[in-house]
Amino acid sequence: MDSLVNRFLIAGAGRQGCAVASFLLEQFEDTAVDFVDCSTDQLEQAVALQKDAARVAVHEITASSVGDDLRQVMSQAACVVSCVPYHLNLALAAAAVEVGTPFCDLGGNVGTVAAQIELDAACKSAGIAIAPDCGLAPGLLNILAEYWAGDWKYESVKLYCGGLPQNPTGVFKYALTFNVCGLLNEYLDDCEVSRGGKLQIVRGMSELEHLSDLGLPGEFEAFATSGGTSLGAKDYAAKGVDYIYKTIRYPGHCDVIRAMREMGCFGTYDAVLATGEGEQRFVPRDILAAIMEKNLPSDGKDLVVARAEVRGKRDGEPMVGRIDLIDYAVGRFTAMERTTGFPTAIVAATLAGLYEKHPVEPGARVPLQFMNPRLVIEELARGGVTGINVQESPAK
Repeated sequence: MDSLVNRFLIAGAGRQGCAVASFLLEQFEDTAVDFVDCSTDQLEQAVALQKDAARVAVHEITASSVGDDLRQVMSQAACVVSCVPYHLNLALAAAAVEVGTPFCDLGGNVGTVAAQIELDAACKSAGIAIAPDCGLAPGLLNILAEYWAGDWKYESVKLYCGGLPQNPTGVFKYALTFNVCGLLNEYLDDCEVSRGGKLQIVRGMSELEHLSDLGLPGEFEAFATSGGTSLGAKDYAAKGVDYIYKTIRYPGHCDVIRAMREMGCFGTYDAVLATGEGEQRFVPRDILAAIMEKNLPSDGKDLVVARAEVRGKRDGEPMVGRIDLIDYAVGRFTAMERTTGFPTAIVAATLAGLYEKHPVEPGARVPLQFMNPRLVIEELARGGVTGINVQESPAK
C-alpha cells in the first residue's frame, strides 16, 4: 500500500474495530487500515468484513503490553484507534504520545479518562491531540449536546441512551450489545451529575423515570448510569449548567438488576462455597458476569435510541432543543456497532486532519470539547446513520 495513504492503526480486531475500519475505508478514498490483535481468527474475520481487503493489513501483536513492534506500527499511523478493553487505553495513549501519533478510544471509564487527560502537556509538546471517550455514549451523545452551545446560554442538559433488542424476551428484556464488564460498570458505579453549578454523585441505577415519546412504540424506562458522562458533568458544573446522563431500557429491567444487587450478586468479595471436595472460593460479580454473557446473547437485531435535550436561552428567550437518534442493525453491523464505531471513526479522521476545515489543536481532550456537532451529523448520514432528528422550539 502507498506510504502516502492515511493509515489508521486499529488496536482490537473485534466488531467495534471492524465498524471503525469500514467507515474509514468506505468514506475516504485515500485511507488504509492496520489491525493489531493477538488472535489470528479475529484478524482474519476483520479482513473478511471489509469491502476492500487490499487496503487492510494485519499484525498479530498483543495490545496488553506495548512493545517495540507495536510502537513501530503506531509511529507510522495517521491516528491510533483503541477498540480494546478500557484498562489498556492509558498505556496505549501514552505510547501514542511518545511516538507522536494522534490517538482516540471508545472510553467509558471515568478514572482512566481522567488519567489520559493528564497527558495534555505531553501532547502539546509532541504537537498531537488525543481524544479518549469516543463512541456512542460518552462520545456522540455528548457531542450532540453541544449543538446549540455557540448561540444559547445553557441551563440544563439531559442525555438518554439505550442499546436494545428489537425483539425483547425474558424478564431482562435485554440482549448484550457490548462487553458485559463494561455494562456492569455502568450499572453499578456511582454517577457524576451537575446540579446548581455543583458536581454531585448519585448512585448507579437511581432516579428512575419513564419515557413514552422517544419515537418508538410503547413505554421505556431510564435511570442514572456511569460511563456515559465523560467530562460532561464537570464541564457543565463549571458553567453553572445542570447535567445528567441516563440509560434507556424496556420497563422492568432496572428492578431486576437492583434485586440482584441487593442480594449481593455483584459483590467483589471472596465468597466461599462448601462442596464435597472442600471449600471453593469465587467472586460473585465474576460468576454473574459469565452467566450474563452466556444467557443474554444478541441475535444481532438490535436498535439504538438516544436523546440529547438542552434547555437554555437564546437572546434572552427560553428555548428547548432536542436531538433524537434511532438506528437499527443494517447489513454487516449492529446498530450499536454502527453508532459506536462510526462516530469514533469520524473523531479519528478529524485528529488525522482529513477534515481540513476542522483542525484540532494539540492536547488531550474528550470529543465534546472540540468536535463540531453539525460535521458529525453530516458524516454519520453519509455513512448511512440517517435517523437523527434535530428540533428546537420556545420553551413552554
